[in-house]
Amino acid sequence: MIIIKRRFTFVAIILVLCMGMLHGQDNVSGTIKIKGVEDIGRERNPELFPPQDEFETNSEYSQRLARQKALLKDISAQLLAEAEARKKEKERLVAESATEEERLLQIKIAESLAPAELKPQDLGRYDAEIGAFPLTVGGQTYTVKIPRSEARDFKENYRTAKVEGYKRLKRELKTYDYFNMVVIHPITGSRFPFGPTKDIATAPVIASKKSVVPPSLMMKVAFVEPNGNGFLDAEEKGKVKVSITNSGKGSAMGVFVKLYAETSNKAISIDPSKMIGEVSPGQTKTTEFSINANKSVTKMVNKFTVSATESYGFPPDPIQILFETFPFIPPKLELVDYGISTATGDNIIRPGVVVTVQARVQNTGQGEAEGSAFSINLPTGVYFSPDSRQNYTFSSLKPGEFKDLEFSFTPSKKVGKTINLAIGFTERSSTGKFPLKLAVKKPQKSIQQLVVKGQELGKVAIANVATVSVDIEKDIPKSGREGKHDLAIVFGIESYKNVPGVSFARRDALWTKKYFENVLGIPSNRIYYKTDSDVGQAEFSKVFSKDGWIDKRIKNNETNVFIYYAGHGAPDLKKNKAYLIPYDGDPNYASQTGYEMDKLYAELGNMKAKSVTVFLDACFSGANRDNEMLLAGARPVFIEVKSGIPGNVTVFSAAGGKEISSAWPEKKHGLFSYYLMKGMRGDADANGDKQITVGELGDYIRENVSDMAGMLDREQTPELQTMDRDKVLIQY
Repeated sequence: MIIIKRRFTFVAIILVLCMGMLHGQDNVSGTIKIKGVEDIGRERNPELFPPQDEFETNSEYSQRLARQKALLKDISAQLLAEAEARKKEKERLVAESATEEERLLQIKIAESLAPAELKPQDLGRYDAEIGAFPLTVGGQTYTVKIPRSEARDFKENYRTAKVEGYKRLKRELKTYDYFNMVVIHPITGSRFPFGPTKDIATAPVIASKKSVVPPSLMMKVAFVEPNGNGFLDAEEKGKVKVSITNSGKGSAMGVFVKLYAETSNKAISIDPSKMIGEVSPGQTKTTEFSINANKSVTKMVNKFTVSATESYGFPPDPIQILFETFPFIPPKLELVDYGISTATGDNIIRPGVVVTVQARVQNTGQGEAEGSAFSINLPTGVYFSPDSRQNYTFSSLKPGEFKDLEFSFTPSKKVGKTINLAIGFTERSSTGKFPLKLAVKKPQKSIQQLVVKGQELGKVAIANVATVSVDIEKDIPKSGREGKHDLAIVFGIESYKNVPGVSFARRDALWTKKYFENVLGIPSNRIYYKTDSDVGQAEFSKVFSKDGWIDKRIKNNETNVFIYYAGHGAPDLKKNKAYLIPYDGDPNYASQTGYEMDKLYAELGNMKAKSVTVFLDACFSGANRDNEMLLAGARPVFIEVKSGIPGNVTVFSAAGGKEISSAWPEKKHGLFSYYLMKGMRGDADANGDKQITVGELGDYIRENVSDMAGMLDREQTPELQTMDRDKVLIQY
């Protein structure tokens, strides 16, 4: 027994030496006690370690020693595994640290790129055979080809010559590499390149620094994520798109863009920096940063700053972006119904008779099922028909969406009272199978009788997510305009009864109302404000018809009427007319359930208003802001809505006749509505006279919406229809 104890004590010592010491502190003496394997064993199971008791048989004692030995062996293995895990973790941290150090080093090297001006240090003997001088610059001797016609003057005056080029730090971060260098002839001004060249946009040959005209850089930033819900969802790969425009007269050099996270989120990975290089006068250059969320991402607001540097010291202003991450929401696939048909037509399964099964699977969860695959598994004695499908694959099953799986088989005479099928499935986050029992020689439900479990869920609203405050929602200015006699209609329909909704329309309407109050000076009791289900079909007639809400409140030639609408528009292809779609309307029956645009303009023209201004954040293509089709079985169609506009009516529309009105998820607004409000707060004042005219506001919206739509991979050009571009809308 003594030998066994010594053996385990020895193992404990080895483990302590190899792994580091397991220790604890004596509360009385304060000394450190080293724990060996046996010490740990005694703590875990002390009854195994006492010496043999006088009432314990040798057999019982041997069994206890065997259990003791097994325990100590398990502890030894555990300690060794823990030591190995610590070792691997240490190696991982070291490798991670090395990778991070290399990344930071490369950023420092890239950021160091700058123009360089040097002086020749020495000039060697001219080689007439090759027409070149050995020229020493920065401690390095280079061969510079100079024609004989200019060589003599150069040699006599080389000490006053200038050398220009680019420099970038070497890896030791103390000395520089010089490249794309030119020496300028001090007499003739001729430029002679020499030395290494780098065929990159970040290192062009530049003119003399004294002749440099400063650039003027402006940066635009857009956050883009694939599914368009405005969130960077778990396992989603987004982009931060950056465009830099040079509106100055001089070139910008060595433009370097950085993306910096101001909030800590380890579940997000980003590209920290991008080199853009030279941006010539009038040129716009773009770059993209990947920004990806892993599966463990949580719900939070993320704050990033995009900044840039420029070699001459003329960077654009930094821009801050906010976006929300959203955690992984699993889907839930279910077999919700099935039906059969038989070759005999009686829906009774018999041996030798071909049976066709239609099984309906549905995603009844809140998350999207991606890469779903289904396989049909038949039991022994049941055989697929030659033309039967056995496997189905779907790239996506959205919440509420269902698919029908159809397959055919023939039972043999060996089948029993039931046929036990199984439909196996896999998708990104789960696997499983749906058992399906079919009774033999008994009538079954027909395929035509299939029903959907509950109802199709459509788009699932993401609730309880922190709302990000955006720039246009802060500090809304108050202008000097008085609109006490004016009237406004504000409709925003985000959720529709019969069709997919309009992203952020309700938020657009709310904040447009506040702008009407603050900037246009319209009293709140003279603004008719409705959203979602409150904007039914009857509401349009109530507001716009003769003796309606507007008509009863107009003061002849004193009242300016402002109308804002964010929601669906839709065409009627047979009548070639456009319609606004109320909450309970259906774009597929636009003429029956919508409000005709020609009728609206006619009613507005008949009003005795001083002027009418309409802001339409809608298009008439049959698609919504998320590019989802509203018309069954149709592609986007296009209806022009320019005709029939009275002379006193001005219309700002969100998109041209062949475009779709877009949302801007990062800003939580429609793209048109965002720049409408941003222009109203003063940004549209092009000439700085503290007035915003109809033309200024229209030009501002068109330019900025068009540019940002391009950043969001869309095409959208707002239109202005008016007889008076010079009419003052806002005065500060």
